[in-house]
Amino acid sequence: MQFHTLSFSGFDSRQVHLRYIIPPDSTSCFLESEVDMRMIFRNLVRYNSDFVEVFVTDLPSSSESVVSNTVCEDSSTMLEENDYLGCYRAEAPKSYMTKGWESYIHSEGQKFEGGVVEFRDKLRKYAIEIGFSYEFVRNDKVRVIAQCPKKHSQGCNWLVKAHLCRANGFFMIKMLVNVHTCHGVIRLQKSKMMGSKVVKSIVLDKIRANPNKKAIDIADEIKSDYGLDVAYRTVWYGTELAKTALHGDEAESYAQLLWFSESVMKSNPDSRITIEFHRETHRPILFIDATFITNKYKGQIIAASAKDANQGLYPVAYAIVDSENESNWRFFLEVLAEEFAKHPMRRVTFISDRHVGLLSAFPRVFPNNPHGFCFRHLMANLSDKFPAGSYLKDQIPYLFMCCAYSRTPEMYQFNMEILRSEGGDIVAQFLEDLPKENWCMAYFNGERFGEMTNNLAESFNNWVLPLKSLPILDINDGIRVKSMASIAARKQDAQEWLSELCPAIEKKLKENLEVGRHWRVSRSDTYVYEVHCQKYNSMVNLETRFCSCGEWQLYSFPCSHALVVIQQHGSSPYLYVNELYKVEKYRETYSFPINPLPSISKPVHDFGRDAVILQPPLTRRPPGRPRKKRFRKRSEKTRVIKCGRCGKCEGHNRKSCTAPI
Repeated sequence: MQFHTLSFSGFDSRQVHLRYIIPPDSTSCFLESEVDMRMIFRNLVRYNSDFVEVFVTDLPSSSESVVSNTVCEDSSTMLEENDYLGCYRAEAPKSYMTKGWESYIHSEGQKFEGGVVEFRDKLRKYAIEIGFSYEFVRNDKVRVIAQCPKKHSQGCNWLVKAHLCRANGFFMIKMLVNVHTCHGVIRLQKSKMMGSKVVKSIVLDKIRANPNKKAIDIADEIKSDYGLDVAYRTVWYGTELAKTALHGDEAESYAQLLWFSESVMKSNPDSRITIEFHRETHRPILFIDATFITNKYKGQIIAASAKDANQGLYPVAYAIVDSENESNWRFFLEVLAEEFAKHPMRRVTFISDRHVGLLSAFPRVFPNNPHGFCFRHLMANLSDKFPAGSYLKDQIPYLFMCCAYSRTPEMYQFNMEILRSEGGDIVAQFLEDLPKENWCMAYFNGERFGEMTNNLAESFNNWVLPLKSLPILDINDGIRVKSMASIAARKQDAQEWLSELCPAIEKKLKENLEVGRHWRVSRSDTYVYEVHCQKYNSMVNLETRFCSCGEWQLYSFPCSHALVVIQQHGSSPYLYVNELYKVEKYRETYSFPINPLPSISKPVHDFGRDAVILQPPLTRRPPGRPRKKRFRKRSEKTRVIKCGRCGKCEGHNRKSCTAPI
């Protein structure tokens, strides 16, 4: 026998089994491939032997195997062992969303229309699902060659070569050796190939639907849906890459603001870049405030909002500035003043939280307009001046509230004496630079419509909260889209209203009517009446729309005393309700749609020599993770978190609880 001519070809492993023994070793080994044939040669040389014993075993035919299997499947006496285990039975395997990844790389000549980017992405996902890693021999935009990292240590032959097809821009696999001859090719929960770029491709749709989705929640979803353990930092960086892919680079968004402003003016001619204002269809009162931007370059959004006839938020104007200071407030207020001059209306009242820059800029731009201070902020500032746990810390704000809601000067003086006697020098110093005309109902010299707080401005801040972390162009476009959708939805809702007043106002009118149904009314003159209540009497003048309780004048809405008199007078209550509360005005408010802004004509780059390029502000990023939420004052109440596991209120939840149970 000449061993160098032996070959393993011609044997069918499905029909016979081959085993061999080489003396003097008695170990039996399978003979299944050319590798086994080479091992025979090595052992013959090693043991200096000149022959080998080969044993051949016949296997059952395929038809016999089918019959045997059929008999087993049809037998009613054969049951799976898992059926007897009860609660100990093995769980059924879950189908993960990575199942399709195993077919991403399959043959030579396979094409990838997305070019090298798509090829790299699918190669990573294929490696994750099969359970191996690879290293690049060459990796550029034209050619990619990858091999198994165990090529030199274990002789693994896995290899893939792909190149760019210049005719159509596709990437094509030129050579593929898709068999691993190394050990340890198995899908694991933790894969070295699971990097931030794979996370980016997974979470793109999630970030598009919710830009503020937390990285820890995404990591949990990847574990549940894909069966993969990914480090928090990898997930966080992957979400940042997804945001950049969706919204573009934040610095470039500044350069696109000029295109955005020109497009807004072209599609909405009545706008002024960031200003959209029409004739008076809502109450002449604006709530102004600023909120922080949390993207890379920071900044603040200064906004003015109003209430529509149904007590809903109506954004009137906004500006994005670098900080909340006097010059930026003056710029914003001057633009508002120019718009007011184009549309004559009643004197507008402003409500704010009394920021230092706003206090300096407001009288210079609107010297004759009433300016109300947010009572909630004033009460919080006053409460902070007293130590925690003190009786006065709760009592003084209550007395201050009584002064603020005083409807007559006499009531104000009575409550103020009590406040000063209880608060002493601290209250006296606090009230020294606080004119009562800006915060007390009895002395306010404008139409406040009962609005004592700046809560509507806080509603606007929450309204734009999902947009504050986006690039500046996406913030502007996001506000435009949200406003456009809100106007369209409310316009549609108003078409179905059949009442004369808006639903929220109609409800309030009915509640006021119910209060005084048992009161007696005496007539004094044609339009003057006296209402006899249980505790006191009130005088109502229908001609001047006056009630001695002060509510009708302060809220510009008939109080319970006035409604009783109106019914006694034989008139309809709707005749005495301000026109700004009626459905007709509501529909007029939302009769000005915001036109769409197609971005298909948006230029990619037009940075010529004479082009004006807006640069982002020069900011220095502070160390540490960027904050997404502002610091809260001590006076602001926060929700107490109660752990659902241990039942304690120690600032942790069920997930982070470490208490022994």
